[in-house]
Amino acid sequence: MPTSMRSSTPSSRGVLGRWLAAAALAAASLSSLADPVGLSQDTHAYAYRSGPSAAVRQPGVVASHDVRIEGADWLRLQFDGVQLPRNAQLRITSLQDGAQQHLNAKTLAQWQNTSAYFNGSAVRVELLATRAGQTGQFGIAKVLAGKPQELPESQCGPTDDRVASNVPERARLLDVGCTANLMTKGCFITAGHCLSSPSLVDVVEFNVPLSNANGSLNHPPPKDQYVPTANRQFSNGGIGKDWGVFTVAPNTETGLTPLQAQGAGLKLSKTVPAVGDEVRVHGYGVDSGTANQTQQLSVGPVDSVNVASTILRYRADTEGGNSGSAVLAGGRVVAIHTHGGCTQGGGANQGTLYTNTAFKKAFRNVCSLVQ
Repeated sequence: MPTSMRSSTPSSRGVLGRWLAAAALAAASLSSLADPVGLSQDTHAYAYRSGPSAAVRQPGVVASHDVRIEGADWLRLQFDGVQLPRNAQLRITSLQDGAQQHLNAKTLAQWQNTSAYFNGSAVRVELLATRAGQTGQFGIAKVLAGKPQELPESQCGPTDDRVASNVPERARLLDVGCTANLMTKGCFITAGHCLSSPSLVDVVEFNVPLSNANGSLNHPPPKDQYVPTANRQFSNGGIGKDWGVFTVAPNTETGLTPLQAQGAGLKLSKTVPAVGDEVRVHGYGVDSGTANQTQQLSVGPVDSVNVASTILRYRADTEGGNSGSAVLAGGRVVAIHTHGGCTQGGGANQGTLYTNTAFKKAFRNVCSLVQ
């Protein structure tokens, strides 16, 4: 018989691991680091086993189980003991909005035995057989459950000048809480400190919906969520030496790459901007209410350029979660936003110029291996 057990107490191992990762990230950072904004979540121990199934007589649902965590804003599952015969699938469905993800043996391995993010407090997991005679089973070992966030803000000058935007080349990187940028090569660029804790580099989300009124996040359907691969290079070397490049696997629902699905990517600049030039920064910074960690745009002038140290400074508003945002001038990427520096009384935010030699080499190497 199937067995299930759940607990509202966070898994000490999961919480400790994420706390240590976050602490290591903070310790390696400068005081002016543009902070990532990790997800606000509880980790629930969860022991469910579907049990070995008898061979089915016809295709269909072999086993089914509903996961419910009361009060959760969203759920993400960690699977265990999954046995999927050829062409069989796990189908996960949000019971709030009907969004679905299908995982076969290959894509489940790509997702490291986890699911996408699903809105709401309940999901249904089903094992689907595609032909007569198939058997299989699955288990669930852990559930991540989202909760509201309380986040501080900072900005350039007395007002926050960011406005809502929806350009197709920008994505939210979870659960580290950064911004990633899709390039015409099919790869992504972001801040190096966003990639420095691998356990927090889990999912890339496009077409992000508004958050809830209390600031807790909503997620796009699985067709807009992608899992990062191990093909990545980064440097977390401080201002002017902070950059990252990575790739993702094709989408589980559509089979498309992000470039195919989004239809647009960014290009690196060929010229260094000058003081006073306008820059544009799109990103998923923190905010109040429904705008929290949704895509917003800020525009401002270049404050200074240091070619020798590959540092660009600019007065465009950014917040925690903007880490990794591409800084554009003339429609092309001139820098990666990595560090704060703006205050309501002055200063400037800071990023790594695209001319950084190590970054350009990594960009060539990583992007040449796009799936």
